[in-house]
Amino acid sequence: MIVDSNIKNTVNGIDHEQCRAIKEHIKAGGDGDIAKPRYQVTVIWDSGYHTTSNVSDDQVIIGDEPVRYGGEGMGVTPQDLLLTAVGHCLAATYIGGLSAARINVESLRLHVSGRVNFRAAYGIEPGNPGFEDIKVTVEIQTDASQKEVTVLLKKLERTAPIPDTIMRPVPVNVEIHHYSEPATHSA
Repeated sequence: MIVDSNIKNTVNGIDHEQCRAIKEHIKAGGDGDIAKPRYQVTVIWDSGYHTTSNVSDDQVIIGDEPVRYGGEGMGVTPQDLLLTAVGHCLAATYIGGLSAARINVESLRLHVSGRVNFRAAYGIEPGNPGFEDIKVTVEIQTDASQKEVTVLLKKLERTAPIPDTIMRPVPVNVEIHHYSEPATHSA
């Protein structure tokens, strides 16, 4: 088989040579920033339930609650963000693994849903105020057999960082820095 060196080794928009180089870079990075990157978001309360979040690469996410819960409906809810994070992480993990296996993906759609216990969140009843469960339905069309894809996706699930984070106890450490003086704004 003759391979044209001018043609990139790309499947599903993923460059395999770049992925190999990234993996080697992570492997060589030990516990450094490339192997264990730190993510940081700054969430600023604006008014009511409205927030502005500054995330990586100067991206901005506007948050709010729906009108039926006292917000203005002008942004995504924390629940939407969590479900989006689960779905996006699984999609990225799946497409990376499928591409590495040389499986061409025609379409991939993840439906992520769950119920939140607002009765507990509002102190109406005891219990956990978060999601009772999260359901992910994956719709995928590929050039591989259903069995091959299902086995691979199940294997890949265990490597997705966001689902892993919420399926195991991860400490959330909150530090409070209180200032009693009014904020001053520089002009």
